[in-house]
Amino acid sequence: MRLARIDDAPAVSRLSLRVVRRWIAPEQPAAAVMLLEEGLRTSVIRQKIEAGQRFHLAFVGDALAAVAAVRDDSHVFQLFVGTRYQGQGIARKLWDRLRRDCMRRAGTRVFTLNAAPGAVPVYLHMGFALDHDPARGRSKIVSVPMRYRLAGAA
Repeated sequence: MRLARIDDAPAVSRLSLRVVRRWIAPEQPAAAVMLLEEGLRTSVIRQKIEAGQRFHLAFVGDALAAVAAVRDDSHVFQLFVGTRYQGQGIARKLWDRLRRDCMRRAGTRVFTLNAAPGAVPVYLHMGFALDHDPARGRSKIVSVPMRYRLAGAA
């Protein structure tokens, strides 16, 4: 595992688009699919990396197997595992790495994410809870707001 570099943007984009098209797009309206795909273009990923958003990468051999990305050291906006690598504990390892990195860098104790409906059980298993806070913004993308609190976090 390592942090993404600018030249990783094409591989991150390919993996993310494959996962979104296979697992997330079928339960989304057309406008949301367009929005999701736009945000996963290579140029957008590159801009996010350049802006300091951290993309953690997991490899199996030389193949990119998964990506987890965070902004503001607290909002997970991507946690995608390639289909052939799912069910092997890679998401958990990547989440653990991202969480520790944010805790070390910013003292983060609370994380948020917007889960695809089909991924909710995975996030619940990793310790996230449904976030019923009405202040959390909604978008065109069908998602389930979730929150992870470390013990003792407000």
